[in-house]
Amino acid sequence: MKNNLQFFLAMFFLAFQITVHAQEKVVTGKVTDETGAPLPGVSVIIQGTTSGTVTDMDGHFTINLKEGQNSLKFSFIGFESQIIQVDDQRELSIQLIPETRAIDEVVVIGYGTMRKSDISTASVSVSGDDLQQTMSANLDQALQGRAAGVTAITTSGQPGASVSIRIRGQSTLSTGSAEPLYVVDGVPIQNVIQGGHDVGIGDRLGNGPVSTFGGGLSSINPSDIESIEILKDASATAIYGSRGANGVVLITTKRGKTGEASFNYSFEYGIQEQAKRIDVMNLREYAEYSNNIAAETDGRESREELLDPSLLGEGTDWQEAVFRTAPLQKHQISASGGTDKSRYYISGSYFNQEGTVIGSGYERFTGRVNLDVELKEWWNMGTNITIAQSEDDLGLNNSDEGIINVALKTSPDVPVYNVDGTWSGDEREGSPGKINPIAKALDEEIKLERLNFIGNIYSDITFLEGLSLRTEASLNIGNTDAYTFLPTYQYGNVSNTQNSSRWQYNKNRYWELKNYLTYSRSFGYHNPTIMVGQEVSESSWEYLSGASNALSSNEVHSPSLGENNTMTVGSGFGSSAMASFFTRANYNYNRKYYLTYTFRYDGSSNFGPENRWAPFHSASAMWRVSDEPFWNGVSHIVNSFKIRAGWGQTGNADIGGYQWGASITKMPTGLGMGYRQSNIANPYIQWEEQEQYNLGVDMGFFNNRIDLIVDLYHKTSTNMLMAMQLPSYMGTRGNASSRLNPPMGNFGEIRNKGIEITFNAIPVSGPLFTWKSNITFTMNDNTLLGLTDAPSAHIEGYGQWTDVVTLTEIGQSLYGFYGYKVEGIFTSKEDILNSPKQEAFPATNEATGELMWDRATTTWVGDLKFKDISGPDGKPDGIIDQYDRTYLGSPWPKFSYGWNNSFRYKNLELTVFVNGNYGNKVLNYIGRSLTTMDNMWDNQLSDVTKRTILGPIEEVEGWYNDIDNVQIIQMGEDNMPRAIAGDPNDNNRISDRYIEDGSYLRFKNVSLSYYVPNRIINRYGVDNLKITAGVQNLYTITNYSGFDPEIGASQTSDNVYGLDNGRYPAPRIFIFGLNVAF
Repeated sequence: MKNNLQFFLAMFFLAFQITVHAQEKVVTGKVTDETGAPLPGVSVIIQGTTSGTVTDMDGHFTINLKEGQNSLKFSFIGFESQIIQVDDQRELSIQLIPETRAIDEVVVIGYGTMRKSDISTASVSVSGDDLQQTMSANLDQALQGRAAGVTAITTSGQPGASVSIRIRGQSTLSTGSAEPLYVVDGVPIQNVIQGGHDVGIGDRLGNGPVSTFGGGLSSINPSDIESIEILKDASATAIYGSRGANGVVLITTKRGKTGEASFNYSFEYGIQEQAKRIDVMNLREYAEYSNNIAAETDGRESREELLDPSLLGEGTDWQEAVFRTAPLQKHQISASGGTDKSRYYISGSYFNQEGTVIGSGYERFTGRVNLDVELKEWWNMGTNITIAQSEDDLGLNNSDEGIINVALKTSPDVPVYNVDGTWSGDEREGSPGKINPIAKALDEEIKLERLNFIGNIYSDITFLEGLSLRTEASLNIGNTDAYTFLPTYQYGNVSNTQNSSRWQYNKNRYWELKNYLTYSRSFGYHNPTIMVGQEVSESSWEYLSGASNALSSNEVHSPSLGENNTMTVGSGFGSSAMASFFTRANYNYNRKYYLTYTFRYDGSSNFGPENRWAPFHSASAMWRVSDEPFWNGVSHIVNSFKIRAGWGQTGNADIGGYQWGASITKMPTGLGMGYRQSNIANPYIQWEEQEQYNLGVDMGFFNNRIDLIVDLYHKTSTNMLMAMQLPSYMGTRGNASSRLNPPMGNFGEIRNKGIEITFNAIPVSGPLFTWKSNITFTMNDNTLLGLTDAPSAHIEGYGQWTDVVTLTEIGQSLYGFYGYKVEGIFTSKEDILNSPKQEAFPATNEATGELMWDRATTTWVGDLKFKDISGPDGKPDGIIDQYDRTYLGSPWPKFSYGWNNSFRYKNLELTVFVNGNYGNKVLNYIGRSLTTMDNMWDNQLSDVTKRTILGPIEEVEGWYNDIDNVQIIQMGEDNMPRAIAGDPNDNNRISDRYIEDGSYLRFKNVSLSYYVPNRIINRYGVDNLKITAGVQNLYTITNYSGFDPEIGASQTSDNVYGLDNGRYPAPRIFIFGLNVAF
């Protein structure tokens, strides 16, 4: 590949050298500000091309103009751009004037465009240049911390993993449908999960369900992005109706520009490493701990090889074995150009990222073609086509029993390899056995192959001045093939005697056709715009799977070669459709007073005939106060001041197809294959509804050297869509092949309210040094207001197996952590007797009337004292039981922030980007597993050495089972109780011991770029050359004890957010990059 690249670049240089014989004119000059001071770094572009140069430190420039080129455009941040006709001049003297108003760029809104200064709704722009500061596989990863009101949490550090994005909080009770709508060049990107049928590779292999469509955004190369507009309030998103409930992200890709062909090539290479390790026991510590457990447990003896810990070494470092230093690389090449009648942008990219966890990786190829053609003066057409192919090696890295989880708990006395080089395993007598996590990751196959196509064709016809019709047809196709293979193995005393294989093929299709007519004219000071349109779309899916066991060899993976009586075939299909009518009316008077009204009428097949259609309205207004005469006295300080207000309605229909009806599925029985009802129908299910109010101000200071944007919002979601939580006796729990899926219903009401602040500034703008700064701040309060007609007054979320870890109750935030509160550690028998009765309080001997104390089966000195909070009647009752579980904290931050700084000195640019959260809680579930202290087989945290340790008051035989002769000789730190096999007091139940502060401040990106002077590169036909070195995820300041405090939605459980069970941590990446333009 390196040789091909060198050849390609050589041909480029040769091609450009051949052109130097064409007739050229050399133009020189100097650019200054209004005081005459030279301006370095001013962009000088030949009009009609992308070719140009920049001024040097003294403001001088030199540029070659070919025959027919006669105009130069001069632009610099903080100054008004100028276009100069060269004619016969050979030397120019240019003076740039400071801007008096922010650049009035045109931005994309729903079904149209608008000048940014005319937007009366709450929205925020992110430029493609800002996105390029972060080296990421997917677009959503690059959005973190870039926009106020947008919370982006990495769900996994696994290569290619998506980011959980929430705009103005969680607005629905379903985490799966809480993502915003993404629209790329007018095409909605579908994240289709087909009717509950996922890849299905999780239950047996320990991994969570994987979307078979690939999240849509994985098809988009971040380097192709020109800009992103994020619509946040309902007055902006109502034009999308039922799709806009969670906000809308409008993505505009790069397009061709009139002029000769220009080429751009960028290369990035990174080295990844894990930034943090968990401090678990080494072999000596583990031996001492294991001996202690054995000594305090009747009937158990210490293992002979561990009796003298001083003779042992460090043992196996399973984190060292699991984590690795891994490379990452990205190549991007693009071509752009065109004539007055046609323009093109063509790009291709390659991205390859090996995971820092062994067995994981991601590889992707993308290609894009954007074409725009003027067929007639009144008729324009164009197309946007994207193709992406990717391959994921998943590696079991985020599941309840994934490789990280298992590696942390595997004992250091178990080696990775046997002496003969084969996989080792747990061979300890009596051990339940832990599978070798390295062998598991490398021997088992879990792979996804995706092929995505996104295509759009448009036609713009102008009938008369101001009246135009736009027609768009879009097609989105996603094919995902999933392959899993579980081999036979023998790793110590852990074995699998029958291999198994499963292949699944998934096809998803989405098409859309829309037409909208726009009329825009100005009549004096009156500027109305009216848009009306209609849209129809359909989404369909199908899958086919085959599986079998007992294949002839581990080298044979095809399910068709397994034993006949083990073969199973699965299939499914479904579709949903939507039809919509919409309109928007904008009016402004003299660009000072603004009014906007939108209306949309949606019909969805996801609902029954009686509830299929729903209307959505919105309105907004804006007053440009700074244009009033009375503002003149302060305009030299506050040059721009706008007040915005908005109200709107949106909805949500994202529940899968035909949930209002019942369906059937097959079921094996003793008499053969039969059929049963698979779900409970609810023909009365309705649209989820949302109403939002917004009040905002936009202010510009000192000729827009400083911009301040503040928004207050109040958003209420009603008729929330969720699955009913029905009793297990109705058959709604258990194995997927036999359970009855509960019906969807309309139950809850959620409120989100908050404040958003965006602060942009250019503190320093001089001839040698420029400093630009951007700060975003978001504060959101999320509350469940009601569960109307719900079967229960709360919503439960489960951890591993049947642990209830979250409980959403009225008046609290969604997915709040739920458990017991610890008051301390029992120090004596009297302390136990004088405290609320724990669940393991000793029983009374009926014959003697005495309590039957037993250190192995009852509450004991050194156990945790849990708080008595409530009872059956809602009051403390002196008994510790399920009524004493309570709210322990919210997984949502009190506020989040981002701070981006760019320092430019001569040809050097330093970029520093910091982001973080404050006030959110994290349930350290893996930390709980590593402090159980209830067996002698699993490894534990090194902090377990700081546990509560008991000793005798009087040294006599059998003292440890005499509660009157027991005392604490070491009080455990942070309420760490005694170690005891079986944990009779259930010290390890979900409690505030495991709830940690998840606040953090992260140096997300630090990079240093050098722009090679044009006097050096222009002689080789190169227009621009930038060299960059940087570090991503450089350092994180946090009190969280786990790998990474940034924890999003659970990969394996609904209604759970902020639970860390050995989640794949985000790596630290050292990056080198090169960008060259021809």
